[in-house]
Amino acid sequence: MDIKKDGVTHVDDVDDDFRQAKVAVQLSEEAVHVKQSPWTSSMLRLYGCLTIAYLCGCLNGYDGSLMGGLNAMDTYHAYFNMESAGSSTGITFAIYNIGSIPAVFFCGPVNDYFGRRVGMFTGAAIVIIGTCIQAPSVNRGMFLAGRFILGFGVSFACVSAPCYVSEMAHPAWRGTLTGLYNCTWYIGSIVASWVIYACAQHIKSDISWRIPLWCQLISSVVVAIGVWFLPESPRWLCAQDRMEEATKVLARYHGEGDESHPIVVLQLKEMQNQIRQDASDKKGWDYSELVNTHSARRRLICVLGMACFGQLSGNSVTSYYLPVMLEQAGITAQGTKLMLNGIYPVICFFAAILGARMTDVVGRRPLLLYSILFCSACFAIICGTSKLAETDIGNKSAANTTIAFIYLFGIVFSFGWTPLQSMYIAETLSTSTRAKGTAVGNLASNVSSAVIQYGSGPAFANIGAYFYLVFVVWDLVEFGVIYLYWPETKERTLEELSEVFEAKNPVKKSLEKRGASTVLNTLDVDTSVVEKMAH
Repeated sequence: MDIKKDGVTHVDDVDDDFRQAKVAVQLSEEAVHVKQSPWTSSMLRLYGCLTIAYLCGCLNGYDGSLMGGLNAMDTYHAYFNMESAGSSTGITFAIYNIGSIPAVFFCGPVNDYFGRRVGMFTGAAIVIIGTCIQAPSVNRGMFLAGRFILGFGVSFACVSAPCYVSEMAHPAWRGTLTGLYNCTWYIGSIVASWVIYACAQHIKSDISWRIPLWCQLISSVVVAIGVWFLPESPRWLCAQDRMEEATKVLARYHGEGDESHPIVVLQLKEMQNQIRQDASDKKGWDYSELVNTHSARRRLICVLGMACFGQLSGNSVTSYYLPVMLEQAGITAQGTKLMLNGIYPVICFFAAILGARMTDVVGRRPLLLYSILFCSACFAIICGTSKLAETDIGNKSAANTTIAFIYLFGIVFSFGWTPLQSMYIAETLSTSTRAKGTAVGNLASNVSSAVIQYGSGPAFANIGAYFYLVFVVWDLVEFGVIYLYWPETKERTLEELSEVFEAKNPVKKSLEKRGASTVLNTLDVDTSVVEKMAH
């Protein structure tokens, strides 16, 4: 590349360009081929940091099973003079998601201005306040107020924690480490189920439903205290021009303490280049950057799609209405229903853990596409066998087949979708929009969840097993959208994905083999200089 000043080509400038390009090529080749063990001291320290963020996922999962369990306790119903179904129960369930909606306007600015750690602390602190109002409630109004505050706080945690995990995760295992975040939802769900079961079995006073509520403090208190022992996200530090701190964090957790490690240097250069192009997270109240470019709009399609599809694929029905599904299959014994309901999240948890590892092995798109096809087929079979069991009472084959495919659906969905629900959203967003985009995704997820929770009850009551046909068709629609619009994000740093989304066809670009040229583009190196070097 010839550089002219006053019409004269300066050789020193050309030589400098060649030297920079040569360094960039060497750096990219080293980074692409570097091998690192997942059991080094740096990685073990990293796992410890991510565990605190994972607890935010446990917190959300705990509440997800908490209310379903409380709704089966006689002491809870007697204290608030409520029934297991009806409008009063519906608003009690929904107020949690309603509380999450206004939080979307504050999650992004808090994360952008003050950092990911402050975002997690804010969420945990608000959850502590909500718990201290909900657990000692003396009337239903106080109980609802506590749940609204809980939903508001959890929204902060569900925005900040995935951002932190994706930005702190080592590039070589980002899929696995980020995918594990959403898997921890099942840990909270399992703990809540068994705490409620133990309290219901051994305590007959109102303490039986208050103890599970107080237990929400455990993970929130650990998060509120633990975040101050964590390093801040290096990408957020870069966005704040705190490069020295970002370098130290990357060296300590990705480079075995070596600030000149190829992975550390490459990530720093990529971060600097992207932040220089996109500006930084300093426009806290400006959400226009989510839609003002072709790249931003393609990212938003992925964010909103994953947020909505993650709640509307049928998984919310199997989580909240599993006992109803079992009744339609002819399983009426309360003990059997509770046993099957308790086993379901345990199996799903192990499937989700395996799926988190497979995100880095087979990629994101194959997991999403093939699993959603299988989910559609599962609902087609569940519809047929449930209808058969409903009309032919005592048909054990139909009942057993229904149960088997309900479980198969849960296993496949947990394997293919659970690890990716937060991971894919965080990956597809750039540094400058990650907090705001995750907040918008959280809003879409809560709205979708509220819709499906309200709609499923009347649907089961009015059309019975035919309700499953909705998911048969809808899951096929999801398959089409994913195939056409969702790019692969495997084996690319978060900054390299900018090149993918800026391409005319992001899906096609994402399926191209990653090489040194991809890294060079993210570093803003003139490839013509590299071509001249080859000669």
